[in-house]
Amino acid sequence: MTVIIHCLRTWRHYLLGSHFIVKTDNVATSYFQTQKKLSPKQARWQDFLAEFDYSLEYKPGIANHVADTLSGKAELASMTSQPQGNIMDLLREGLQHDPVAKSLIALAHEGKTKRFWVEDGLLYTKGK
Repeated sequence: MTVIIHCLRTWRHYLLGSHFIVKTDNVATSYFQTQKKLSPKQARWQDFLAEFDYSLEYKPGIANHVADTLSGKAELASMTSQPQGNIMDLLREGLQHDPVAKSLIALAHEGKTKRFWVEDGLLYTKGK
């Protein structure tokens, strides 16, 4: 259930207002909506889930060939994508036309800010 909640939080803005089906291979999860006694955490989850128009369906893991294929490919789990060099050039060019970015770059070059810095023509910031 934790994974379902995480996914719904991530894609909330896409899912609100639409009916969707959550398919699970966990029998216990498929009965979550009809469960009478809930732990405090489950009650919070149920409160959050009330915002959505969804159905939970049980699909045995053996019948879910797509999930088996994806989870069985270790090389897929370790794949990363690298931005094209062209995208980085477009970002650099865009920074030159953005007045806010230009002023932040100037502050970074003058050493007047510790939160922003410039590397290889790109503006970076420390996140919180």
